[in-house]
Amino acid sequence: MGILVNFCAGVSEDVLPSNRVEAILANVPQNAASEKAISDTRSMLESARVRFFMLDSGGFQLLDRELKGGTIDCDPSRPLVYNPNEINLAPCHVAASGQKLRPDILTSLDLPVLKIEGQKQQQVEFMKKLGFNLVWMTETARLRRQLCPDTELFIPVQCYDLDQFGYLERHLSSLEYDGLSLPTRNLDPAGIALFLLKFYKMGIRKVHLLSVSNFSGIALAAYFARHLFDWFSIDATTWRKVSEYQDYLHPMDLKRISVSSNEVFDERRPLPCICPWCSRTTFTQIKHLPYTDKTEFLRCHNYFVIESLGRDLYARSAHFNSYIQHLRERNQRQARKVGKLIEALTIVHHRRDEPIEILSKVLGGGKL
Repeated sequence: MGILVNFCAGVSEDVLPSNRVEAILANVPQNAASEKAISDTRSMLESARVRFFMLDSGGFQLLDRELKGGTIDCDPSRPLVYNPNEINLAPCHVAASGQKLRPDILTSLDLPVLKIEGQKQQQVEFMKKLGFNLVWMTETARLRRQLCPDTELFIPVQCYDLDQFGYLERHLSSLEYDGLSLPTRNLDPAGIALFLLKFYKMGIRKVHLLSVSNFSGIALAAYFARHLFDWFSIDATTWRKVSEYQDYLHPMDLKRISVSSNEVFDERRPLPCICPWCSRTTFTQIKHLPYTDKTEFLRCHNYFVIESLGRDLYARSAHFNSYIQHLRERNQRQARKVGKLIEALTIVHHRRDEPIEILSKVLGGGKL
C-alpha cells in the first residue's frame, strides 16, 4: 500500500489556497530563472509549510513557447532565460535549479509531444522529439547525480503508445532514476491504466500523473496508489483556473457551479460543502462578493474539495467491490465516464498479472 499525494500547481506566495499546503509543484522557468525568483519560491514554500516539493523541469513552458511561435533554445553556455518571447532551457539549468531549491522530486528536461490525432502524424511528432528527450533525460540524470543526489529524479514519458515507449524503455535501463511521470493529455482511463501496468511490470514503484484533478482521474489514482505503487502523485492548476472563471466545485463529484453575478440561487438551497469557508455563507452571498474576494474564496474552497475527494477515495479504495459501488453512486451525473473507469479498474484488479500484450488488447492499446 502506497501513498497518494496531490501537488498544488500554479501557486505563488500571493496565491496560496490555504495557510498550509501539503505538496507544491513549481517549475524551473517560472520559479528559478533569476535569484529573485528563487528567493520568492523559497519564501512561498516556507509560507505554505509544505511537506513535499516537486520541481518540474519546464517541458510545458517549452511547449507553450513552441505553440505561440516564440524563440526556443537549449544552449547550456547561456543563462536560463524565460520571458514572453524566448526560452533558453537546458539540463544544466534544471539540475542547477534543483541544487539551489532542493526539491524532494525533480523531473528531467523533456520536449512534450503535441496533442494531435492520426497514427502517421503522431509517429512523425514522436520521432521529431525522441532525440531531444533521450539526450535530455540522460544529461539530467548525470547532472542530478552530481549536483543534487539527494533529490529524487522522475523522467517524463513523451510518446503516444506502448510501441513508442519501447524506445524509451530500452534507454531507461541505463539511467539512475526514481520514478516516471506520465502526461494524461488524450488518455482515457483504460489508456492510463495500461501505461501504469507497464510501469508496474518494469518494477517502477513511483509514478506521477500530470494534470489530473477530475473525478475519474483522482479515483483512478487512488486505486493505483492503494494497490500497486509505493508513491503515486498527481497535480493540476484546476483549483485556481476554475476560480478565475467564477466556478465553484461541488465536493461530491467536482461538478462546476457558476457563481457569477448574473446567476440566480434559491436561498433555501444550502451549500453542499462543510469546508471552513462555506460554513459561513450562501451561494447568493458568494456571487455578490467583489471579484477579487470571490476568486480568493473559490480558490480556498476548490482546493479543499479536491484534496478531500482524494483522501476520501483513497480510504474507500481499500475494498474493491465497495469502492466500485461507491463510484457508481457518487457520480451518477457522469455515469458513462465512470462506467469506463470502472471497466478499466476491474480489468486491472483481476488481470494485472497477465502479459502486457494481452492487457494491451483488452484495454485498447493505450493510445495517448
